[in-house]
Amino acid sequence: MQLSSLHPSYHIESLARGLAVLSEFSEEKPTLSLTDVAHRLQLNKTTTLRLLSTLESLGYLERDRQTKLYRPGLEVLRLGFVVLNALEVRQVAAPYLRQLVNEVEETVNLAVLDNSEMVYIDRIGSKHLVNVYRPVGSRLPAYCTSTGKAILAFLPAEQLEAVLNTSTWERYTEHTITTPEALHENLALVRQRGFADSDGEMIPELRDVSAPIRQHDGQIVAAVNISVPSHRVSYEKLISELGSKVVDTGRKISEALGYNVKRVP
Repeated sequence: MQLSSLHPSYHIESLARGLAVLSEFSEEKPTLSLTDVAHRLQLNKTTTLRLLSTLESLGYLERDRQTKLYRPGLEVLRLGFVVLNALEVRQVAAPYLRQLVNEVEETVNLAVLDNSEMVYIDRIGSKHLVNVYRPVGSRLPAYCTSTGKAILAFLPAEQLEAVLNTSTWERYTEHTITTPEALHENLALVRQRGFADSDGEMIPELRDVSAPIRQHDGQIVAAVNISVPSHRVSYEKLISELGSKVVDTGRKISEALGYNVKRVP
């Protein structure tokens, strides 16, 4: 990949060079030396070493201390899994999201966990004039969203603690959960009911419920969500009616991904 061919608007040269380095690794060339990368990108070795060292410090590259060869690190692998899982889940879930919107006539979202944030990968809005808008690609904290809590409640303890340790615990409204202790208590309720709710935790005028989605091996890969303006749906209706509907949709998507609902994860 020649850097001279990259001329988009608002071009950031250092970022382009870093991505160009990562692009040189492939199935045929899983490891590269400093000389290899410098030659492929037509850069001097000093510049190349700075790029490689930066990517290594961020976890995107690893360097074998004996051979001095570089290979993609765990951060690259993590990003790859996020993308692949999101694409598969979004494709499989699409017809079930449309069905859910038709049933409840409210906005439906699909989200995945990335570190301590929820990334919204699909959305179908309702036909109401007053609608809940959250564009695809939006990121929100997991600890104070129902999508996040629907996933966190069923994570292995070690993974859950890792998320909690990197959470900001910012208070967005008077209802926002701001401590690990309070969240653990809330997650126990999520596990008991099978779905999570949020009543103005992130946005005062917003209520929503979410249920987890499992893949074939029982691992939680996403959450399906129904979002409503608080003036249109009472909290009682949110829990008694929409809660069961979002759980049913989560189950259907999980089954479509190969999960056996009779199996205990």
